Amino acid sequence: MRTLTLNNGVEIPQIGFGTAAIRDWQIDDSYVTDTILKAMAVGYRHFDTASVYGNERALGRAIKQSGIDRHELFIVSKVWDTEQGSETTAAFERSLERLELEYLDMYLVHWPVPAYTRETWQAMEALYDDKKIRALGLSNFRKSDIEQLATFAQVRPTYNQLEIHPYFSQKELVAYCQFHEMAVGCWSPLGTGGWSDVKTEEKPVTDPAVREIAEKHGVNAGQVILMWDIQQGRIVIPKSETMEHIAGNFDLFGFELSDDDLQTIDGLNRDRRLGGDPDTVHEQNLQVKVPD
Repeated sequence: MRTLTLNNGVEIPQIGFGTAAIRDWQIDDSYVTDTILKAMAVGYRHFDTASVYGNERALGRAIKQSGIDRHELFIVSKVWDTEQGSETTAAFERSLERLELEYLDMYLVHWPVPAYTRETWQAMEALYDDKKIRALGLSNFRKSDIEQLATFAQVRPTYNQLEIHPYFSQKELVAYCQFHEMAVGCWSPLGTGGWSDVKTEEKPVTDPAVREIAEKHGVNAGQVILMWDIQQGRIVIPKSETMEHIAGNFDLFGFELSDDDLQTIDGLNRDRRLGGDPDTVHEQNLQVKVPD
């Protein structure tokens, strides 16, 4: 299994399994648990959830039912906008309770809310010092948000999870994070899932250039995009619900993209977000409740 070593020495599997909107948004049932168990059977050990996904209990059930030793798993959750600031510690404890775990491998600030960042981060640092979290990280943080954090953080962030795909590569922000020894994770690495209103023909997996590279290597377009990230040192957390795609997204062996392939995919960037924009999404996020 490919792993990266974070700046605090913790190892993270480079291929994770995303759990947002399995079957649908904020669903927490046996279908979600069974989907996660399929991923575990394939070999995934890194699972990415969040309080707002509303399915932490389903992941907790899968962990229990799998029989996999807890130390073999890398479990990530996130604190939502409405839980930041003085609510952060309680929100973390609720996530831990829903997951039925004693600690998290990583806890992320889901979206930047600059007015609350100091209080949120300091609460997370206390949990880190108490060994309740093995690594602290960020999600969707811009350069300005990271600079703000740097003025008071006692514990350095290890990770920034961003929307990254061939149509939105965020090269400047990725380079900034990597220069400051923060691992970069890619959410919706294939260009958003079925939960979104993005048409299939507008997603990078259908791009003719990607398909041509896939045909050359005898793999599918999704595998090409994930390998584009992997070979450039990024973490990927694709989500799928069919065994074919769950297995295909994990089976990134037996081929390697050439420098020309990487440059071709780099050249597809359109600066086109398919998900939320941290400049504007906060007001909308405040309307989204975290389920009990």
